[in-house]
Amino acid sequence: MAEYIVSARKYRPARFTEMVGQEQVAVTLKNAIRTGHLAHSFLFCGPRGVGKTTAARILAKTINCEDITADFEACGKCQSCVSFQQNASFNIHELDAASNNSVEDIRSLVEQVRFPPQSGKYKIYIIDEVHMLSAGAFNAFLKTLEEPPSYCKFILATTEKHKILPTILSRCQIFDFRRIGIDTIVKHLQHICEVEKIEAEDDALHIIAQKADGGMRDALSMFDRLSGFSENKLTYASVLENLNVLDYDYFFKVTDSLLTENLSNILQLFDQILKKGFEGDDFILGLCEHFRNLLFCKDANTLTLMELSDNLKQKYAEQSSLASADFTVNCLNLGNQCDLQYKQSKNKRLTVELTLIKMCYVNAVISVEADTSKKKTSDVKTDNGQRTTDTSNEKAIVDQRPLTIEKPKVKVAVVNEPPATPNDKPATRNPQPTTISKSKKLLTLDSLNDVDDSSTQKLLQEEVEEKYQGEVLLLNKENILQLWNEYAANVPEGKKGLRIGFANYMPELDETSLNKIYLKVQSNVQKTQFDEVRLGIQNFISKRVGAEITFEVIADKKVESGSKPYTPKEKFERLMEKNPSIKKMQQQFGLELDYD
Repeated sequence: MAEYIVSARKYRPARFTEMVGQEQVAVTLKNAIRTGHLAHSFLFCGPRGVGKTTAARILAKTINCEDITADFEACGKCQSCVSFQQNASFNIHELDAASNNSVEDIRSLVEQVRFPPQSGKYKIYIIDEVHMLSAGAFNAFLKTLEEPPSYCKFILATTEKHKILPTILSRCQIFDFRRIGIDTIVKHLQHICEVEKIEAEDDALHIIAQKADGGMRDALSMFDRLSGFSENKLTYASVLENLNVLDYDYFFKVTDSLLTENLSNILQLFDQILKKGFEGDDFILGLCEHFRNLLFCKDANTLTLMELSDNLKQKYAEQSSLASADFTVNCLNLGNQCDLQYKQSKNKRLTVELTLIKMCYVNAVISVEADTSKKKTSDVKTDNGQRTTDTSNEKAIVDQRPLTIEKPKVKVAVVNEPPATPNDKPATRNPQPTTISKSKKLLTLDSLNDVDDSSTQKLLQEEVEEKYQGEVLLLNKENILQLWNEYAANVPEGKKGLRIGFANYMPELDETSLNKIYLKVQSNVQKTQFDEVRLGIQNFISKRVGAEITFEVIADKKVESGSKPYTPKEKFERLMEKNPSIKKMQQQFGLELDYD
């Protein structure tokens, strides 16, 4: 019985042209051999199983080949090539730095470097997992790595480049190996199936390639195990069973139930998944990936980003035509939130089930929001006071729906208004609290502070004008104070410092300019605080007085420069002045004060 050789060794590339997924490295190395510009030390970096050690062996064999081919590949027939293939070469040495990482091991290597090769051009040292060397070993290796003999070449390989000393990195020519693409792995597995006469479904090979996560060695190891289990016949079902991968069909069924709002079926499917041994976070991550693929199917430009088989792409395209972009994006956002909350949750199953319940009613919430937005935007007054329907902005407003599910309507508090005078026109507004769709930006006085876009600014100004029915106030001291208090009443509760500032300071009219208002504060910190809302105050007052005014915040330098830091004793005395009970507590408990 012939000795069994695993596919990772049996189909290991022996030439540059056979390297899979690392064509950029192969071309660079061949060009270096062709031009004779070979560095004395190389560093191959990248994830596991992508071909770093294989590339090092091919390079070592090629530069020592006695009869190199016209395309600068090793001939495989000369004495040097044959001895290397039989692991009997005296010129090419492989060292595992994981088990030979001491200073003595490196010193022994440096001693060997002193002797030239008995045959061949170069003496080559391949050091794998070089990041495992100790700091002392790295330092002992520095001088030799920087100025080795002309007949010596070093090829280092590592999966963790960041652990290597910068002094080592600066002495090497660095090659970054990338993860191998899913399509590339599938093509290589199909080639092996043809050679080994193994029947394999394309979907099964795609699952193996996805599970390998860019590593060809991992893919070949799984391929060997699965082909042995299924007696040289790889099916989609057998691969799912052995690799413990959740079937795509579950995600398609869950999405179909979400679109039809069949909540009971969704919860039953989730229960089946848990009984199969899958965790809730595995399911929610797979479902998010499913929604991502559905979204990508809607655009031909993003369709290429889906690394799936043709059969699966067809199924995704069919379901994508049934699911709207709004539904997909909202569900994707809910799934992402569930993934973030899953680890902190005590009842993990309930967390996933609650997310599925929210997803089930996404379409219903979107429909309510759309209807509310249409009603709000279509009810427009004409010049003669009658109402007409305007659908020109319908699409724009629907497109502004948020990604998270919110209640379709929220109430907006009405700003306190001054009492009506006998000359005021009768109010035409509905006295009930106004309800608007969340798809439209809610109007608050504080929202004027963050307006940069001219169109948005115009919209907010129109709503302010509608709120106060075009009432215009005279620009005088009394009205300025009234508007100041109106604005202060709508400052959010969370901005306590700003609310205190509104209570402590009052604006004044500039005598030199009729349209200028200024506010004096006592420090630059307070100035910065008011500068954040300066634009909002300015716009609010301008609209109410019917004229463009300028609002400026000034730090009173006299007060600021005259102040000085309190000493600990002064601080305590000030506290006792404001709160006499502190002094009483000191006397009652006999506390001694340490001002240092």
